[in-house]
Amino acid sequence: FAGRARCNDFAIGVELEGSDTTPFEPAQYAALATLTDAIRARHPIEAIVGHEHIAPGRKTDPGPYFDWAAYAHAARLPTSLLPI
Repeated sequence: FAGRARCNDFAIGVELEGSDTTPFEPAQYAALATLTDAIRARHPIEAIVGHEHIAPGRKTDPGPYFDWAAYAHAARLPTSLLPI
């Protein structure tokens, strides 16, 4: 990602239950926002991306139904951290 190999060596991975064919639930965005707040309180975060951005062509999650803008709003994130 962004010219760096072996992202798992320096990234924090978070999974959401879902698929590429259905929207995520409001409760999932709320839980993700709470978790994001806790992580950001402990670690400097330079970017928040999906698997699809790290391994394009190989991974598709969180997929087209993930609402990055809704997530940014719920987590009070500057959009500069996100791939939107």
